[in-house]
Amino acid sequence: MNVHANRLALLGRSVAMIAHDALQPVASVATRGQSTLRWLRRDPPDVAAAIASLERLVEEALRAGAVLSDLRSLASPVAKPRQQLSLNGLLRDTLRWLDQELRKNKVDVRLDVPGDAVFVTGERVALQQVFANLVLNGIEAMAGNVPAPRQLDVRLSVEGQYALIVVSDSGCGIDAAAAPRLFDAFYTTKDDGMGMGLAICRGIVTDHAGSIDAEAAPEGGARFVVRLPSLGGPQAAASVAAR
Repeated sequence: MNVHANRLALLGRSVAMIAHDALQPVASVATRGQSTLRWLRRDPPDVAAAIASLERLVEEALRAGAVLSDLRSLASPVAKPRQQLSLNGLLRDTLRWLDQELRKNKVDVRLDVPGDAVFVTGERVALQQVFANLVLNGIEAMAGNVPAPRQLDVRLSVEGQYALIVVSDSGCGIDAAAAPRLFDAFYTTKDDGMGMGLAICRGIVTDHAGSIDAEAAPEGGARFVVRLPSLGGPQAAASVAAR
């Protein structure tokens, strides 16, 4: 299969998730727009709150545009240039983007990243799709935790030549019978699921010369481990950033 055919195959696997990723910020734009109007209609208007809401609205609109732009680029016969990306920043941006969803579901997030940036080469939006999907899966897995805790841990480290991203939740865990098929297309344990999210994640990570695995967390819940080729680890990456 040639390069363009491979990209079209990735596009086919990604359509459902990209649509989800685009619809979420679009819905958030409407919500934040309504909030801004409420702040401005107060007597007196709360200008500071309105400005803050508008700033987040612009971020969400840009995010939706980036996702749709990525969808178009996947269909192009010309490969999209990859760039050096800081995984520290990418993980922070992903959690910030999903902040509203995390708050709504009362999820406590712990982000553990090195002090120095860990760099990889890749497509920003594609990798953000992976991390966002893993976080959303964790949120859904913990929905039945009544009462709390609903704890989500996101940890970044370097192991040899690879950057290691581990997303752990305190949810229902992984059924032993389902584990071998978790990353199969169209396989799902959710009543309303399409079974595409983890298959898409594996396709994107594999396309970045990495790997993704799922395992039961020792303390309960599930843990997803993503490995991506790093650009020499935190020390080397810091020197790259300083150039």
